[in-house]
Amino acid sequence: MGRRFLPLPKRERPRIFSSCCGTKEGCAALKRSKGTGFLLLFLFGFATAYFLFSRWDELTATGRLFFSDGESFGSAFGYFLNRLPDLIREYSSAFLWAYALFIAGVIFLEEKNPDRTIAWILVLILLPVLGFVLYLFFGPDIRGRGYFRRLKRKKRRIRQEGTPPPGGNRGNVIGTPERKTALLLSKSAGALLTTGNSVRMLLNGEETFSAITDALSLAEKYIHVEYYSIANDTIGNTIKDILIRKAREGVRVNVIFDSVGSWDLGARYIVSLKNAGVRVHSFLPVSFPRLRRELNFRNHRKIVVVDGTVGFMGGLNIGDMYISGDPAIGFWRDTHIRLTGPAVSSLDDIFRADWAFCDKKPLAELTPADFPPAGEAPVQIVASGPDNNWKSILQGYFSLITNAGKSIWLCTPYFVPGDSLATALTVAAMSGVDVRVMIPHKTDHALVYWASLSHVEELLKAGVKVYRYEKGFIHSKILIADGSAVSVGTANFDARSLEINFEVQAFIYDASVAGDFIRAYENDLEGSSQFRLHEWLRRPFRQKVLESAGRLWSSQI
Repeated sequence: MGRRFLPLPKRERPRIFSSCCGTKEGCAALKRSKGTGFLLLFLFGFATAYFLFSRWDELTATGRLFFSDGESFGSAFGYFLNRLPDLIREYSSAFLWAYALFIAGVIFLEEKNPDRTIAWILVLILLPVLGFVLYLFFGPDIRGRGYFRRLKRKKRRIRQEGTPPPGGNRGNVIGTPERKTALLLSKSAGALLTTGNSVRMLLNGEETFSAITDALSLAEKYIHVEYYSIANDTIGNTIKDILIRKAREGVRVNVIFDSVGSWDLGARYIVSLKNAGVRVHSFLPVSFPRLRRELNFRNHRKIVVVDGTVGFMGGLNIGDMYISGDPAIGFWRDTHIRLTGPAVSSLDDIFRADWAFCDKKPLAELTPADFPPAGEAPVQIVASGPDNNWKSILQGYFSLITNAGKSIWLCTPYFVPGDSLATALTVAAMSGVDVRVMIPHKTDHALVYWASLSHVEELLKAGVKVYRYEKGFIHSKILIADGSAVSVGTANFDARSLEINFEVQAFIYDASVAGDFIRAYENDLEGSSQFRLHEWLRRPFRQKVLESAGRLWSSQI
């Protein structure tokens, strides 16, 4: 039996765009961008014109000293040298003002968040030098977004095997609310809805890495690995050794890691992989002085595909902390999934698209053409990032929340939802839907932690049940709707995941699979405490200040 797809409206084969740069071709092309040269030429021209106009009288007076009969050339040249430091300082100031005004204009035209627009324009105008530095490191990267738009216009396509057949009754497979979400994601992300899948929930590091290493050891044709963070520790080296062994056995092994998330990986780790025949690429390598630009747009995906038949994705990176915990925050609670069936090909296509932009060459290994049914679960694998027209995962979350009639159970390590998702949650709760939100009691990012707490009061007033997980640090990214649909993957409930980073999320429309996640959620509730509105309103003033600071900072991400 061939690959099985749930019928959706007839359209072109989906395009999955993603972007990354290798250390050679891709990153070098970015650095040699003609746009950078034109921008610098424009800024120097504008700054020079402004400088000449503002200092015209002084410059003409200096010129008369050079060419007048009453002054010697030596004295005129000495006067010029004495004034040179001041002239350089004034010209540098003119250049900074030119750049600040240019960026302010671009932000004004491009930025869709009015509050963020006003804030950055005020910073650039009132603090022309300091504001310029702050913008370089922390501001929205307009040129970066343009770069991804140019990549998208190249229309590099990773075509999936087979085409979803037109027609059919979608209601035979999934219910009406889920069908709306599936249709939305098929349009906004080009995500195929496949059936005949088996989904196994994996809890925490030991179970997850045991399943991944078992699958890697059985690889016969190819292995695709893509991670935000790979640690050079015990589990990191265990997986490295398996990849090296399989590569020497003739299996084609390809690895993508994020250069910021895997900052401490080390050259020796990478070289050992390459020496064994593993092909390795880093995503947008960080290089000075382009620090700020490359700290944005990170590849936050976690993908493993073995032979095109088994796939893994979810919240766990590769590191010992996911097994033994972190000394600062304790036990690490996380969730992954193991996929078999046609949905694995969709996950593989995302890796292949990322690889095509890293290496500029498509992968030679072919995805299997036949997918015997492995189960009954309908699944959509959704990719999102700054190269997409739509915020697809955000829209998927929004659709599940607004179409829910009974319950919405959410778990996220970072809860900075933005106006649309916050409104969706509060409206659902006030409409009688059982809305629950679980966040960590401990966290690895202080500012985001306080930003998360700043939303608690609003949620409690709307009737949302908010819980704080206290057995350690909960890093799962899960949304369960009506006990019949579940979303799990890499995307946090914040602007960085939903608007800036490259993410991947599974949307699973199956009550049996959702039941597994519900039982895990209920078990996590036993290790959590519930916020109470009357107690929360009496929290210390200092905490309110920290919450406001965290929320203000998060709004500028």
